[in-house]
Parts: sequence; structure tokens; C-alpha cells
Amino acid sequence: MDWARRIELVTVVVAAVVAVAGLWYSNVQAREQRATEYEGQITDRYTAAVENLGDDAIDVRLGGIYALQRIMQDSVRDHPTIVNVLTAYIRSHAPLPEAPRRSAEAEDQKKEQSKPTEPDADVQAALSVLGRRNPIHDAGRTWIDLHRADLRGADLSSADLSSADLRGADLRGATLGSTDLSGADLLMANLRGADLDDADLSSADLRGTDLTGAGLRAADLTGAELSSADLRDADLRGAGLRDAGLRGADLRAADLTGADLSSADLTGADLRGADLRGANLRNCRVSAGQVAAAVLNAYTRLPSEIASDPKVWERAAHPLPAGAR
Repeated sequence: MDWARRIELVTVVVAAVVAVAGLWYSNVQAREQRATEYEGQITDRYTAAVENLGDDAIDVRLGGIYALQRIMQDSVRDHPTIVNVLTAYIRSHAPLPEAPRRSAEAEDQKKEQSKPTEPDADVQAALSVLGRRNPIHDAGRTWIDLHRADLRGADLSSADLSSADLRGADLRGATLGSTDLSGADLLMANLRGADLDDADLSSADLRGTDLTGAGLRAADLTGAELSSADLRDADLRGAGLRDAGLRGADLRAADLTGADLSSADLTGADLRGADLRGANLRNCRVSAGQVAAAVLNAYTRLPSEIASDPKVWERAAHPLPAGAR
């Protein structure tokens, strides 16, 4: 091949490389421009949505909440920020009142707090958006902070509230069936009459929590801390309470039929009238006196040193009739 042909071939190759590089650079610029425009659109949408949250009209506020939900789905980067915005919105729109100083105010507040209620539509919408979020995008940078929120009657069924901060929250009558509350902080929360059937409460902190009359059928309370919790009349049929801390808990008349209490700490717990028929208390920290005050049958599995106690044996051999506690 003569020099002229070689020069011509090199020129063609160089031109092709330059053309390809030019196209690549143009595509990069176009992508960057589109990304910039997209980020600008997200920012505009976010700003408009947050402004709507402060509107006086509830339908406008609802629009802002659902707009934030869409942004959370479209922009993973903005997901943690929106979670924080919505939790702050709920806390500010559904706060628990401060304890009144005068007795007359205390009486008025007691009457007000005793009324059946449910969250306003905007608060419920924000709760639903948080419960349906993709927790993978939390990326360990945020968590649900609803401490001291008034969430009476809220519908949080099947929500993901794992590791949520619900300290002192009022969840009376709330629907929390199949909700993930694993590792949640529920210290001194009020869950009186709440529906927690099939909920995951493993490793949750429930110290001092009021669970009177709560439904906890088949709930997972493995390793949960329930010291001094009020569980009177609670429905704990088939609940998993392995390794749970129940020191000083009030379990009077609680239904623990078929519950797994193996290796649980029941030191000082009040078991008077508790239904322990078919329950598993193997390796449990409990006294014969506590167990003798409960409802037992031949299928109640007890620590060997307690099962041989005459009083306990008598109660197991001659259980009370069904429904008698």
C-alpha cells in the first residue's frame, strides 16, 4: 500500500474516531441536561407539595401529601427527606396535649381524651403513605419518629414501622394487624384496645405500655421488653413470647391459650385469672404461686420444679371450666 493510500486510510479512521467522540460527548451533554431538567422538575414539585401542606383547605393538604408520595417513588434520593417531612407533619397536626396544671383543666382533658376518635383525613393519609413506603430506600438514614403523637383509631395495618419511635404515643383502638413493629420503641405508649393480631413486635420495647384489652393473637413478641406492661384482658392466643421480658407485667385475665412463653421472664408478673391452657412455660422464670393463680390444664407445659408442686398439679389436673377465669 503506497503512502497516499495509507494517509487516506488514517484520515478516514481519525475522522470516524472524532465523529464517534463527538456523538458520545453530545449524548453525555444531553443526558446531563435531561438530568438537570429532571432534578429541577423534582425540586419544583417538592416545593409545591410542601407549600400545599400548609394550606388551610384539607383537600389541598391531601394533594400535597400524595404529591410527596409520588416524588418519594420517583426520586430515591429524596425518600429520607420526605419521610422526615411527613413524620413532622403528623406530630405537628396530631400532638398529644401537655398535662394541664389545674385540676379543672385535668378533668376537661380527661373527658376529651376519653372520647372515641380517629385521625383527620390528612393525618391518616400521611400515615398510610409512610406505611406503604419502600423501607429499603430509608438506607439507615431515617426512621419513623411519631413519639407522643395522638394516633387513636389510626389504620396502620400491614405498615412497616420497624424501629419506629412511638414513645408515649396514643394508639388506643388503632388497627395494627400484621404490622411490622420489630425493634420499635413503644415505651409508655397507650395501646389499649388496639388490634395487633399477627403483628411483629419482636425485640420491641414495650415497657410500661398499656395493652389492656389489646388483640395480640399470633403476634410475634419474641424478645420483646414488656416489663410493667398492662396486659389485662389482652388476647394473646397463640402469641410468640419466647425470651420476652415480662417482669412485673399485669396479665390478669389475659388469654394466653397456646402462647409460647418459653424462657420468658415472668418475675413478679400478675397471672391471676390468666388463661394458660396449652401454653408453653418451659424454662420460664416464674414461681409456683404465680402459676397456681392462673387457669391451667393438662396441656400447659411448665418447668419441672413447678409442675410437681401440689397446688399447681391440682390446678392442672382439675382445670376451671372454659371461660371461667
